[in-house]
Amino acid sequence: MRKILTIAIREYRAMVATKAFLISIIMMPVLILGSLFATSLLQNLGEIKERKIAVIDHSGSLFPLMEQLAEKRNEIVQKAIENADGDKKSERLPGFSQEKYVLEKVDSKQVDDDFRLQLSDRIRKQELYAFVEIPAPILAGQGSSTESAVRFFSPDSSLSEARRWFRDSLNVLVRSDRLKKANIDPQVVVEASTPVAVTGMQLLERSADGTVQANEESGAMTAMILPMAVMLLMFMVIFMSAQPMLESVLEEKSQRIAEVLLGSANPFQLMSGKLFGTVAGSLTVFGIYLVGAYSFAIYRDYTSQIPFEIVPWFVAFQVVGVLFYSSIFLAIGASVSQLKEAQAVLLPVWMIMMSPMFVWIFIVREPLGTMATGISFFPPATPTAMMLRMATGQSIPLWQPLVALVLTSIATMMIVYLAARIFRVGILWQGKTPKISEILRWALTG
Repeated sequence: MRKILTIAIREYRAMVATKAFLISIIMMPVLILGSLFATSLLQNLGEIKERKIAVIDHSGSLFPLMEQLAEKRNEIVQKAIENADGDKKSERLPGFSQEKYVLEKVDSKQVDDDFRLQLSDRIRKQELYAFVEIPAPILAGQGSSTESAVRFFSPDSSLSEARRWFRDSLNVLVRSDRLKKANIDPQVVVEASTPVAVTGMQLLERSADGTVQANEESGAMTAMILPMAVMLLMFMVIFMSAQPMLESVLEEKSQRIAEVLLGSANPFQLMSGKLFGTVAGSLTVFGIYLVGAYSFAIYRDYTSQIPFEIVPWFVAFQVVGVLFYSSIFLAIGASVSQLKEAQAVLLPVWMIMMSPMFVWIFIVREPLGTMATGISFFPPATPTAMMLRMATGQSIPLWQPLVALVLTSIATMMIVYLAARIFRVGILWQGKTPKISEILRWALTG
């Protein structure tokens, strides 16, 4: 044990006592979660854009109403921007982008394909942002859906905020016109169509003082972001632990350091020390992120939404997950001589490891479903999949995480045992890259 602990301490120090480790601790969350804040920041810092849009109104009556709606919208946007500047905040008005619309009326009598081409050329020259063609049957509801469809022409029509505004505004105007023609008061319809609010509630529980209470359920975004954050945290910790293991073994093998080490410790002691040091390093990463996340939750008053009851499960699955993948990375590093040779072998390992990420949305929506339950009992994906399910707040039967932990632990011990056989032979293997069949033979026969 003394030799194993000596190697483990050395590996732990090599992992955490470096500038690269500190930088990666900071950069990994920034790279993964930074995009969530970057979009909002860019929107807040973005300039106000004036969109000039040509409108071809074949109905003959909608353009003045659309122009009034555009002017009213521009006033609301301007007031929101002035209020934000006055408060020294760069907040964006909810539901509105920082765009103003200036509508240009086009005589519908002169419209043909050549004229539409001219308008398209004006857009290409950036004289216009877009042009819209409103068909004549839109108010009467005549003709097929294709004939009554409004056409919006712009280079970014599929993502355009202006197109969505035109769609919503025209629907309001057309609906109001049709109701008036049917002698129905539009205001009555609006009041009768007021939606009924349905508040999501958590299941009732008895508190410590004996009272029965039920709290409101968190929002849909929170219910999705929290499980994803737990899954990404586990993935980051495994990645930051397993990848250095591969590089460390490759370095020792290529520089013939392993041959010196094997003169003082046997392969089992060397591999065990590396694995224990990696687990200690991963728990350090987890501790740093946990403290950071908890501090942020206190600052934003999110502590009530943190499922503290899953933290012990997270630690347990994190440990077996790190052991599982670190042993695989260690065996691969011992089998090859260069990093580029390892990449081809690692590809299927990465695909299996990331499999829960490909279906995470389905797991979050149906954590008790057959697919979610099945993938959480597939040992390579069990750590991330099971934690993803438990972070949703659903009542996962206790036997499932227990069985999953036992199953993953058994699978981990088997992988460590097979990796030890590969490591014993591969660490001194020189000359050529072994074939997959040779690696399997080392694992099965020793």
